[in-house]
Amino acid sequence: MAIRLHDGCGHTRSTGEPYWHHPERVVATLHKFGAPPSIRAAAWLHDVPEDCPADLAGCDLFIHPISAEFGPEVGSIVREVTNFFGPEATMEVKQAHLCEHARTMSDSAKWIKLADRFDNISGMQGWADSKKARYGAATMNLMTALKPWPQGSSPLAEAILERARDMQTG
Repeated sequence: MAIRLHDGCGHTRSTGEPYWHHPERVVATLHKFGAPPSIRAAAWLHDVPEDCPADLAGCDLFIHPISAEFGPEVGSIVREVTNFFGPEATMEVKQAHLCEHARTMSDSAKWIKLADRFDNISGMQGWADSKKARYGAATMNLMTALKPWPQGSSPLAEAILERARDMQTG
């Protein structure tokens, strides 16, 4: 479903690769750390509601079919990790809102957010050093907001922190 929906809306990464490669890597990270199937299913779908529709109303319309096909638990997790801002929002606005929201996330949503951020900071080829430094600082703030980290996620969280520190120092 995630591949079909991302391909259908024409969303690609800045590198030009199909966008669904990102959730595929997020799921692989979650599998490596032993996340349960419901979290991995939600991870496949975590960006569909915010990346495919043109507005918030469209974003919310994606949650119902996800819940119908994968169950209310998966639908609820996807809704929890969805933050629709629209194309006009700056990275700083998005990150500030994400940090505020992260403080109230369930452990299931935190797992996805950790694996999502790990993939995002692992694929910043072509970014200007100044943008990497800003994203590194935003990542440090997010990691604080996500505390307490879910049980078993400390090695992943520490790897993210190490990469974020490296991004800030160049």
